[in-house]
Amino acid sequence: MAFWSEALSEPKRQHRFLLQMPMLGVDRENSNEPKSAYVQYLAKTVSKPSYTLGVTEHKFLGNTFHYPGAVTWDEVSATIVNSVEPNGDEMLYRALYQAGYYDPSDQSAYFLDNTGKPGTPNKAFSQRALGLVEIIELNGAGEQIDSWLLNNAFITNVKFGDLDYSGEELLNVEMTFRYDWATFKTTGNGQMGLDDTRGAPDVFNRGIA
Repeated sequence: MAFWSEALSEPKRQHRFLLQMPMLGVDRENSNEPKSAYVQYLAKTVSKPSYTLGVTEHKFLGNTFHYPGAVTWDEVSATIVNSVEPNGDEMLYRALYQAGYYDPSDQSAYFLDNTGKPGTPNKAFSQRALGLVEIIELNGAGEQIDSWLLNNAFITNVKFGDLDYSGEELLNVEMTFRYDWATFKTTGNGQMGLDDTRGAPDVFNRGIA
C-alpha cells in the first residue's frame, strides 16, 4: 500500500539523519573524554554516497559496443555548525595533525636539531582521526531505517567558513570525505513503531505548576 494512504508508513525526510564521526576531536593521548569533540547535533547537512560506473568502448565493423568497467564511489560532503564549544576549528585542525601532518616548524626541528618528526599525512592515521564515518537515516519516531557506512573514510578538504560584519548567519565548517566504498544497510521495516511509552517525560504536565 502506498505511503500516502497508510498511516504507519511515510516518505523519507531530509532532516531526519545523524552523522557519526566518533573520533573527530578526540585527543587519544590525553583523555578519553576531551574538552572539544564532535557531537551529532552539530551536523547541518551531508550528502549521501553516490557511485560512477566506468564504461569501456569496443568498436567493431562500424558499430560501438559498451561494457561496464570499474566502480568509483564519489566524494561525500558535509557541513557542521562551528560552535564555540565544542570548537569546530579546533576539532578539524587537530584532525589534520592526527592524520600525520607536520608543519614546516615541526619538520625543520627534525633536520636542524634531530627533534620532532618529518612525517606526512597517511591513510591509517587519517581514518583513525575520524573513526567509522556513518550516515544514519531515521523515521519520525526516531528509529533507524537506513545507514550508509563510508569505509576507510578520511577528510580531503576543509573550509572553516567566511566572516562577515554584515552577516548574522551561523558560522559553518564544510568538509569533504574520500572513502573506498560505501556499505548500505536497512532495517527492512518501512513502518513506524507506535509505542506510547516512548513519549517525552511528563509531556502532559508541562506548563502546569
